[in-house]
Amino acid sequence: MKRLPGVRVFLLALSLAAPLPPAVAVDGLPGFAPGTGVDAAAARRISRWALATYAVPGAAIALVQDGRLTLVEGFGVRDLASGAPTTADTVFQLASVSKTFTAATVAALVDRRKLGWEQPMVSLLPDFRLHDAYAGRWVNARDLLTHRAGFPAFFGDLFDHLGYGDADVLRRIRYVAPATSFRDRPAYSNIGFFLAGELAAKAGGQPFPELTRSLLFEPLAMERTGVASTLIGDGSGPGALADVSRSHALVGDRLQVVPPNLSALFIAAGGFASSASDLGRFLTLLARGGEIDGRRVLSEAAVKAMFEPVIAEEPGFAEFPPIDADSGFDYSPGWGVYHYNGLKVLEKGGALDGVRTLLLVVPQKRFAVAILANRNLTALPEALRAALLQQAFGRPGEADLQPGIRAQAQQLEGLLLAAEPRPADAKPPARPLAAYTGTYVNDLWGTWTVAERNGSLEVLAGPARYRAPLTPWNGETFHLLWPGVLSAPVPVPFASDGAGRVSGFDYLGYDFRRVAP
Repeated sequence: MKRLPGVRVFLLALSLAAPLPPAVAVDGLPGFAPGTGVDAAAARRISRWALATYAVPGAAIALVQDGRLTLVEGFGVRDLASGAPTTADTVFQLASVSKTFTAATVAALVDRRKLGWEQPMVSLLPDFRLHDAYAGRWVNARDLLTHRAGFPAFFGDLFDHLGYGDADVLRRIRYVAPATSFRDRPAYSNIGFFLAGELAAKAGGQPFPELTRSLLFEPLAMERTGVASTLIGDGSGPGALADVSRSHALVGDRLQVVPPNLSALFIAAGGFASSASDLGRFLTLLARGGEIDGRRVLSEAAVKAMFEPVIAEEPGFAEFPPIDADSGFDYSPGWGVYHYNGLKVLEKGGALDGVRTLLLVVPQKRFAVAILANRNLTALPEALRAALLQQAFGRPGEADLQPGIRAQAQQLEGLLLAAEPRPADAKPPARPLAAYTGTYVNDLWGTWTVAERNGSLEVLAGPARYRAPLTPWNGETFHLLWPGVLSAPVPVPFASDGAGRVSGFDYLGYDFRRVAP
């Protein structure tokens, strides 16, 4: 999902809140016939249906059956503004699907005996510390890749934009207060995958992106896969490739191209980009247990370790059928694991501003699919993968999952895009805006400046001076809204000292103290 903290906090709150509102009935999959099989023609038909049903500008799919790539194709347009078509080689941001590459990179290092799944991180990075000293002493790659290191859910993605380097963030993470006991229960964490990338880089003796290229992309001839900001451009200019998908989102009531949300630091968590053609190669490797074109890239043991469930999780509000209370849901390194009609399914989804992605593998059937879509918040990937699963492995008489998926998607989109109403009795700030300006510091987040510009407040965060408006909300509480079409406001209450002067503020439970006016 999205990588900025406001919406992550909102998503977590939703997961703990009341049930979703009643769904609106929608039509099912045309020609629904569970268990009758899927050929290339059927996969094309279903893909075109999904593109139209979810009003997505463009999508691409790679389908692996019995260990062979049987379809790789693009549909629609990669850019609404230009009308350029989506092809099998169109490069999309992968968002959290990048995590599957991180797990595979670690697996390749384990194959080479440069790293162990359960080797403590401090054995290679002796200065590494966590808030919980015991966790810091024993945390390993398997912990980090299965979200069981104790970090708060959906926390810390802001570091991608603050301008700190890898070493500085690695040091600052010791100030992240744990949300759970070490290895007690999972909580989805991009911080954990950043750390896994740092651990892999140390073990492999290369920066993480270069390491992944040498261990995976080059052996698999994935020539259109790499760091997203390099391939598609960082917003200040074009990237290395021309055939790239643009991000699309509703702005008001109009679907249009929006700026990409790019990773500068958390590459291992969500910073890669790739094409359906390249992902077809990766999935063929996984479906064949680590072998492709008569060559072994990963050992069978490495693939088995990636696909082995490590810790159970309850399906969340954002998991779509066939994931439910009866399917089970676990984390393996880099993947979510559930069961459908007796088959073990590995799945990893991703989302960023204007893009949705999904990989799925059914190891017993050597079946896999990659789905890339260029619209914000769309459930097209989940709908398409469910349709393919049901057609390929469904049982006669089972219910079509499409109405439930479509209805759930409508409910979630409505909730995520809803604006929080300001309290009816909201009070104005107790002081002039100038009284809140100054320099504030926190051990975890570093130095932030609150400044007044054109009669409004703004935050300039970190060395990058990452800018966001700070808007009066209710009394001493302001709302901070980071850039991005998926961002949600973060409440920021200010505090005063004994003399009535502004002395600091709270950001997500972390106290900033004022050090200069």
